[in-house]
Amino acid sequence: MMREATKRDFVTQMIELLQDEKESLATKGYTADAKITELIDNKKACDTAELQQQKAQVAAKEATQLANETLDVAYRQASDTADLLSGLLGKNSEIIKKIRTFRK
Repeated sequence: MMREATKRDFVTQMIELLQDEKESLATKGYTADAKITELIDNKKACDTAELQQQKAQVAAKEATQLANETLDVAYRQASDTADLLSGLLGKNSEIIKKIRTFRK
């Protein structure tokens, strides 16, 4: 399967080739103007979509980091509360025994 970068390169090279050889192609009966415009428009659309994809990847990474950080805060608070209850009620309390099962 062809890689994305290879496909992008091919499109760019075809645009450049058609632009460079436009006159010689015209002598053979092929008018490249419409195809050049079409390829340029499609390339711009691809570039825009790629940029959106990269932004989405950054946003997903940032969201994951935020989710992990907030989870760590919540976990520490819950753990501190479990420690507090253990100190208050003692290790053999039924409530503390229930709490111990939560981390398994």
